[in-house]
Amino acid sequence: MSPRSKHRNSQRRWILTVWLLAVGGCLVMPLASIEASATTVYSYIDEQGTPVMTDNFNTIPERYRARVKATEQVATASQGTSAAGTIHERVSNFGRQLRDMVSGSAPNISGLSHSQSGILTYAGLAAIVLLVAMNVMKGQFIRLLALGCLILLGLATPVLLYVSDDGPMNVMKNKASQVEKKHQDRVQQIP
Repeated sequence: MSPRSKHRNSQRRWILTVWLLAVGGCLVMPLASIEASATTVYSYIDEQGTPVMTDNFNTIPERYRARVKATEQVATASQGTSAAGTIHERVSNFGRQLRDMVSGSAPNISGLSHSQSGILTYAGLAAIVLLVAMNVMKGQFIRLLALGCLILLGLATPVLLYVSDDGPMNVMKNKASQVEKKHQDRVQQIP
């Protein structure tokens, strides 16, 4: 192996390591703040004698602000759920936030429905990641695995486009149901 190819392999490993750390960091960051979170709760008693509690000081009317009592509430994992339950809840919330963020980021491709645009966008992103993995990774197994996933992605994407909402299959079903309805109407009109 020449010194130049060793340098390229070293550079590829460095880039892959940085990329994996960045992606891993983004996925693990929400879990890092599991210990405890504190919130300030403001409470006061209104004119009817009803105790009112809020976590936003700006929602308190001016006439009650002199009588407000501020309390720090610390929410820890041991207050109602176990640490595993808290981790599960945070991962679930992160997954929902990620899904909401990603679902709005797919561009609308002209000639395709919104769901088809999303399928094509995410398939393209997955293909790019797999191609990078094939070219950067040194191990044959990983490269073959990425190639297999790329082939599977190439076969599955047209199928998903076909069966998606407002895809050709859905359009044909709607046309068939319209034809069936017209046929039923004609049959009912015959004496």
